[in-house]
Amino acid sequence: MNFRSLAARRKLAGLAGTLVICLSLALAVDGMIAGGRKDPTLYDLLPGQSINLTDPMPRGAEKLSDIAFDISSPELNATMVETFSGFWLGGTLWRADLTVSTAAAPGEYTALVRYSANGTEAAPRQAYRIRVHKDAASIQASALSLTRRVLGLSPYLLAVCLLPMAVLPMAASFILSRKIGQALSALGMAEVYRAMASPEGQRIFFSLPGPNLAPEGVVDVLDERGEKRLGAARVATVDGVNVEAIMQEGISVRPGVLVKPV
Repeated sequence: MNFRSLAARRKLAGLAGTLVICLSLALAVDGMIAGGRKDPTLYDLLPGQSINLTDPMPRGAEKLSDIAFDISSPELNATMVETFSGFWLGGTLWRADLTVSTAAAPGEYTALVRYSANGTEAAPRQAYRIRVHKDAASIQASALSLTRRVLGLSPYLLAVCLLPMAVLPMAASFILSRKIGQALSALGMAEVYRAMASPEGQRIFFSLPGPNLAPEGVVDVLDERGEKRLGAARVATVDGVNVEAIMQEGISVRPGVLVKPV
């Protein structure tokens, strides 16, 4: 297989790897946008499901019996369970269990925390919206994440699963680069792997294990397919097979072009 066919395959491998990485990033962005839009006090549940609610103890409440829930429907039941210390910021928090009845009709319900002594709202206000759906498909359709709405899966989970797949095209690209180097070496050519600007002119770097090049030697610079001459470069330094050369006549090229000793 000639180096042109190998280069075409390497390009496809690079595009595949880029596609996987971009798709993973897009999934992560979808998850972040959905998370930013989500109301932290809104919960989507099905009949028969339950959740844990937790919040800091309201001002003036010292024990669990000082607060209670005011539920908008008897189809929902909330019970205070315990108080505990906050892990990051300290303070006292309460925890409660909220259960949706199996007979609950689809719709939105509210659960409001009040002081037990006088029935007034807790300060600061602690109110929760419970949106009961008829089935899992309804929950999926209401998801803020496009990925979850279409596929029913977490965008973060998909991103984590997809990202390791980028290793395959990266490995293929590495192997193909080795083969391209061998094919070019057999033709007495090499691929430029680095190009950088300098006051003397653009410096290019390549490895040429074929003919021994000496400083002040000249190499022709060809396009990526080795068909069109782009200019010439003067050899500046040679370190084993690693060569640094300076482009002549103000010409600039990019990595991937080929060089061939004159």
